[in-house]
Amino acid sequence: MDSINDIISKLSAEDIEDLKNMASEIFGSSDEPPKEEKAPEMPDFSSILGNAELLSKLTQIMGAMKKEDDRIRFINALKPLLSEGRRKRADDAMQLLKIMDVIPLVTSIGGK
Repeated sequence: MDSINDIISKLSAEDIEDLKNMASEIFGSSDEPPKEEKAPEMPDFSSILGNAELLSKLTQIMGAMKKEDDRIRFINALKPLLSEGRRKRADDAMQLLKIMDVIPLVTSIGGK
């Protein structure tokens, strides 16, 4: 078996350069300035803000998601009596009820 010195001595200048490039890709190079990551582009909300009707619908949707009706209050009252697994299912049920309340508002946006 060759020693590490034997292996290194058999490498060509091109092989050494390739190894340097691979090492810099893996570990990062201290010679190069760190690359700045681009911030993700924000979507253009100007068309939404200019549309009063759409903005009104979005406000209604957000309000419906925060609203608690009798069904949600009932499930919340039962939660302390439930096991941990059933509490998770109760939370899921409350989310589903809120989504069911929001669906008619969302579909009315698309079906003007």
